[in-house]
Amino acid sequence: MQIEESVKAVEVMALAMAPPLVLDAASPLRHVIQRMRDDNSGCALITRDGRLAGVFTERDLVKRVLGTAGAFEQPVADWMTPDPDRVFQSDTVRKAVRLMRRGGFRHIPVVDEAGGVVGCVRDKDIINYLGEHFAPQVLNLPPDPEQIALEREGG
Repeated sequence: MQIEESVKAVEVMALAMAPPLVLDAASPLRHVIQRMRDDNSGCALITRDGRLAGVFTERDLVKRVLGTAGAFEQPVADWMTPDPDRVFQSDTVRKAVRLMRRGGFRHIPVVDEAGGVVGCVRDKDIINYLGEHFAPQVLNLPPDPEQIALEREGG
């Protein structure tokens, strides 16, 4: 199977995803940031009543929180990106890639039909999948197949 065919057919749940960091919307922002740091996670999926309510990422921290007095004691719901794009368990890798590319995301939540969080696709998960399943096609090509090195690289 070729890369194009694979990403159109393979469901996102076939990707090797790390367990997502899932926290409640009422959690203090300080707690969320500490958990992200402890878990070495770039994002936290925020739930309300067991359903996905938002996403809080490193970008949110840098662009919206830093420099705001008292922010760390407020609930994460005040700082998260509400109602984020998401994919369902049965959606394909292609759909996840399209949403991530369109929105400039590095993470996209995976939910079940009831809106409960079941995973989080990271850009790394997709890259790892392609590298493992299509190594000859993705690892042996120059960035531009028409590119020809005019000088030797390195020392």
